[in-house]
Amino acid sequence: MAGTSFLNKIFGIRNPENNDWQPVSRDYLKDTATEAELRNTGYSIVGGLTMPQIEKLRVLYNELHSFKKPEGGMFYSVYSRDLEYRNRVHRGIGEILKPVYDNLFSDYKSVLNSFIIKVSGPESEFSLHQDSTGLDETKYSCLSVWIPLQDTGVNNGCLCVVPHSHKMFSPYRGISFPQPFDSISDTVRKYLQPIEMKAGEILLFDNRLVHNSVINDSGTDRVVVMSGIFPKEAHLLSCYKDMSDEKNPIELIEQADDYLLTFENFFHDCTCRPETGKSIGFVNWDISQMKEKAFLSLCSKYGVKELNHPAVARSINNQAIINEPVA
Repeated sequence: MAGTSFLNKIFGIRNPENNDWQPVSRDYLKDTATEAELRNTGYSIVGGLTMPQIEKLRVLYNELHSFKKPEGGMFYSVYSRDLEYRNRVHRGIGEILKPVYDNLFSDYKSVLNSFIIKVSGPESEFSLHQDSTGLDETKYSCLSVWIPLQDTGVNNGCLCVVPHSHKMFSPYRGISFPQPFDSISDTVRKYLQPIEMKAGEILLFDNRLVHNSVINDSGTDRVVVMSGIFPKEAHLLSCYKDMSDEKNPIELIEQADDYLLTFENFFHDCTCRPETGKSIGFVNWDISQMKEKAFLSLCSKYGVKELNHPAVARSINNQAIINEPVA
């Protein structure tokens, strides 16, 4: 089938026990030292916004959102089925941050500008995960931009990452099939490193990096702006696997550039095959779970230390999802 032989030639039908690979460089990132840091650890902080830019983003946020959830929870604007709202968020953030992104990137496109809200309360963790595959990772690497609108630490739900983990797992990720570390998540969590940031600081991270965010118990909602940055010529992809039989291949589906703004089921029925897009091929990939020994071996290779941070330990299994901006 189209695409299969090429992808298998590049990656093979690999066993997760031996999964260790080097992502493609980002030519669209202007600063080569930042790109080197991203390729090494998977993330980098690259300066910050001006106070007027922060204030404009706060005004946009306050115009569109209201949460009354004493138990707390996580809200992603991309989960909303209100497409007018989702596009207004994308355009508004894009207009404010265009000069910032033009300074950081060349020949790029932002496929999604979004708000991520951690409503204060005991159910405000976001679980351990990698972001879904968004493009052909045999040719390109995409990038996530994460900007808090207030100082962010372990008390109000900062991002936590496993350094170097963007090189440890599969280049095929999707909500319809399991993550390769699900069975060892308790072990992986011990290697999460909190990233505390000042308001407006800009974190770039490889979307393959294993990450989560801890509980916000500050009494105030934590608000983050997040953008997905692609090389301009790259096509957006989604990965789907029919799990009625684990031997089924992973289907690669090419989507339009506005897919993240127009598709309605990123929360509802999210494990179903998308009805949009064009199938461009299938790849056979072993999705069996990585063993703890293999993960620890990769951590040793890359010098990733076990932290077992108390903020991570207390957050486990405390996640509720909010799917609309007024709740």
